[in-house]
This record gives sequence, C-alpha cells and structure tokens, in this order.
Amino acid sequence: MSAYRRLILPFILIILALFLRQYMVGLYHEYGQLFDSLPYLLILASAMLAIFFNLSRNIIATLFLLMIYLVVQDRLQITLENFSALYAYTAICITTPLIALLLFIIPEKGLANKYGAINLGIAILVVLSPALLLVIFNEQILITYINDYFAVRPYENYIQSINSSILFLLVLTIGLYKLLKTNEEFIAANITTLISFFIIFSFFHIEKISTILITANAIVLITSTLRNSYNLAYRDELTGLLGRRALNDRMKSLGKKYVIAMMDVDHFKKFNDTYGHDIGDEVLKMVASKINAVSGGGIAYRYGGEEFCILFPGKIADEAGPFLEEVRNNIQNYEMVVRNVENRPKSKDKAIERRGRRKQQRDNMTASVTISIGAAERNNNHQKPEETLKNADTALYEAKKKGRNCTMVFRG
Repeated sequence: MSAYRRLILPFILIILALFLRQYMVGLYHEYGQLFDSLPYLLILASAMLAIFFNLSRNIIATLFLLMIYLVVQDRLQITLENFSALYAYTAICITTPLIALLLFIIPEKGLANKYGAINLGIAILVVLSPALLLVIFNEQILITYINDYFAVRPYENYIQSINSSILFLLVLTIGLYKLLKTNEEFIAANITTLISFFIIFSFFHIEKISTILITANAIVLITSTLRNSYNLAYRDELTGLLGRRALNDRMKSLGKKYVIAMMDVDHFKKFNDTYGHDIGDEVLKMVASKINAVSGGGIAYRYGGEEFCILFPGKIADEAGPFLEEVRNNIQNYEMVVRNVENRPKSKDKAIERRGRRKQQRDNMTASVTISIGAAERNNNHQKPEETLKNADTALYEAKKKGRNCTMVFRG
C-alpha cells in the first residue's frame, strides 16, 4: 500500500464523524450520557490493544487523547473569557502539535523497556509544562503573553490563534514527509489525529465537535493498531509484500480458475557475494516493487529468500502470461547504481572526503538482475492449490534449465 493511501480510511472516518455530528446534537437530549461516555470506552479499548501489542507510541497517543477529552469536559465548558478556560485552551493548542511531533520523531521500540519509559516521560513533561508555567508566572503575565502571541478568535468563527495554527501546519508538513519516508500505519493515524485536533480547536464553538472527533480518533487509533498487527503477521518486513502466511491463507479460498506463478532472482547468491548483503537487500526491494506493480489483477507475495510468487485469481495461464512477461522485462531493463566493492573507502575520514566530491564515476557502476518465472494454472488433473504451486515450481525449474531470464508454463 502506498504511503498516502494509508490516510484514506482515517479520513473517511473523520469526514463521516463530521457528517454525523448534527444528528448527534439532535439526539443528545435522549442519549447524551451515552455519547459522552463513548470516547472513554473507545480510548480504553485503544489503550488495551496498545499494551497488548507493546506499542509505546500508540499508548502515548491514546493517553493524550484521553487527557484532551478530560480537559474539554472539565475545563472548557465555560467561556474563554474566563482565565482558567483560556489558559487550558491555549495549553492544549500548543501541546497537541508538540506531542504529535514527538510521535512523528521517535521510533517504535516497544513499551516495556527503557525506550518506552523515556518516550512516555518526555510526553508527560510536555503535558505538564503548562502547569509548571502556572507556578512560575502570575496570572497577569500569562494573560499578557497569550494576548500577544496566542490571541484567540483572530477571525470571525475561527477560534484558534494564528501562531498555534502555524505550529499545527508545520508539524503536519513534517508528518506528511515522515509518512512518505516510512509508510507506517501509525504515522497516518497520527496525521489524522493532528488534523482532527486542528479542526476541533479552530472551530471550538461548534457544538459537540470535540466529542464526535475524539470518538472518531479513538477508532482511528484502534484500526491503526489492528492494521499494524496484521502487517506484522502477514507482510514481509524487508519488501513490504504480503508474505508466505498470507499466500497460504489466500490459497484456502481460491475458486476453480486461477494461476500461480513462482519466480526467482537469477544468480542472486553470486550477486550477494559480489556486492554485499546490503546491496542484495536493495535488489530484493527493487524486484519486489516491480513484481508488486503487476497488472491483470495479480497479487504479489514474497515466498522466501529471493523467491516471489504472483497469484492470478480468475485467470488461465495464457491470460496471465503477458502480465508476467511485462514484470520480467521491467526487472531486466532496470539498472541500479551500486558502489564498487573493491573501491569502497577503507576509513571514515576517506569516506567523508569522498562524499564531498561531485564525480564518483570510478567508484560507482550499474548492475541489473533478471528473474526466471514458472507458471501453472489449476486444471482437472491438479485441482488443489498446493498441486498448482508445485507445478509452478516445476515450471520455474524448467525456466532455469532453459537458461534463466524467461517464463515457462507448466503444461502437464
């Protein structure tokens, strides 16, 4: 899944929540207690999942969501003309993007270790900093500072200050860059939460907007945790493709018409020995990206090592053949720039010196790889998916015997 596609489901949930808000307001006199309690129940569920899967960032995000909701319910049910409400509102407008920034930056290293404790401690310090300022400075100084730098209602029907709005947008930009770079499920959820709080704080005068959007964001965090656990179980960490377990599960529900294609990177061990395992991993990621771009309804899997698989539900071998050839040609024609192993710098100082040069043609070269493909379709003689997979393996062996870099179809 591409990075920005991860935002589709969270955005749909937020848009749906905004659409349902007016109906919630209409039913509030009958179900108000239920509506107000729903965020607590969902936040509890999100926290339990985060703890179960040992996800420190998810637990920080969930606890912060709870804190914001408590502040809104306890401190912000009065006019912002009151200092207590104004200060609480300004505090959450500033700390929210800071917490989001922290969650964009820190890596996920689990909850029950020193890294999880440090990250949680930093988040707590950020959250408690407004309370510390209340102790250090008197009320008049804080009011003056808020009016000078974080004045509310800069425009009609827009509550949030200009500076805190800018802070939100800056952190959002960092989050989008981080999503593009890492393609992580949690980053997409954190972006959604950041945007939701921006909407809440900017249009805070709209009735029940905080309740409905915090409810939606608790659901976003829950789905993020579940999708992350699915990826851990079913996706290959190196390539991002679906893994062998996902293939085995999919094979249980195939119909009576399908094609299984097995493919192998030619001479991959020799390539690894020549260029090193790091370059070998880059090759596997490149090959995976080309295989994943297969047309014709094919579903790509990493089978293991340098072996990959494409499944074509609802097709016969002759229909799948052109799409397999397209994948093979795309990989064959792709040239990677790799570092010549013999000319790699022997020391850190030489490496730094070499990076400063503009031209490194002597140190770099291009390399390409090819794949061999074996395909098989389900037929009356081989009706089980496991048999079709075995036939595809047989065809792959024939492709290698033929000289590699070709596609063979099992005709038994």
